[in-house]
Amino acid sequence: MTKKIQMKQILTMTWTMKATMKNNDEIALILVAAGSSSRIGFDKTGTKIKKEYLPMNGGTVLSNAAKVFLSTLDFTTVVVTYPIADNAEAMQENEQKSKDALFSDDFVKNYKAKFIFVPGGKTRQESVLDALEAINENSPDCSLVFIHDGARPFLKSETVEITYRAASEFGAAVPGLQPTETQKKIDENGFIVKHLVRSSLTAVQTPQVFKFEPILEAHRLAAESKKTFTDDTEIWDEYVAKHRDKNGEPYFHVKVVMGDPENKKITYPKDIASL
Repeated sequence: MTKKIQMKQILTMTWTMKATMKNNDEIALILVAAGSSSRIGFDKTGTKIKKEYLPMNGGTVLSNAAKVFLSTLDFTTVVVTYPIADNAEAMQENEQKSKDALFSDDFVKNYKAKFIFVPGGKTRQESVLDALEAINENSPDCSLVFIHDGARPFLKSETVEITYRAASEFGAAVPGLQPTETQKKIDENGFIVKHLVRSSLTAVQTPQVFKFEPILEAHRLAAESKKTFTDDTEIWDEYVAKHRDKNGEPYFHVKVVMGDPENKKITYPKDIASL
């Protein structure tokens, strides 16, 4: 079987049945929204735009992102990270803005889950670890955790379902898209040094879904190492996939399932037009 066929099978994996949860499943959702939105710019009044708090469909970008998850699976815990500030008053204000944005949608506001708001760290990696620690403290029996960009509101239920199923089976899952352009590796001077095989590449999105205990321990080890990782799948591969579980069984690498071209992250001013 060729690599091209193997990758095609990975990226077209899907399930038509609605995701079913085990009775003892406790799953958590982390919405990462502690960034500064530096690339999105300012509004007409000169106020810095916080992209996750922009209005969308009667709610906000953040509430729309949350609603897809909460209407698809039964989450017991939802953690939202918000920007850190220099003083207690500003921190309290940032927390309230985060709550207002999330609960701007009545469905989300009335959802029966434990909602936790935590100040983010200096980096996304630090923010995710803080959120994982909050889950460990408040919901220690959590089995799976979804980690999702709060500025990615165009997610569909199908992606939530297939990542849940894949992570339940393999321990970790992420949606991915095969690049449409031919990919090359270049050196520090901008010259091509390697011709990559497009069929063996994928551009990953969120949600990234993991067994809770392994990803928590992996993030702790990553923090101790002082290394900066590109995303949570890299942390999993570095500290989990190379090892065995408590029963001596090897962990899988992160399973890639079919992503969605519409599952875009709001990053630049032009992206606001799609809201």
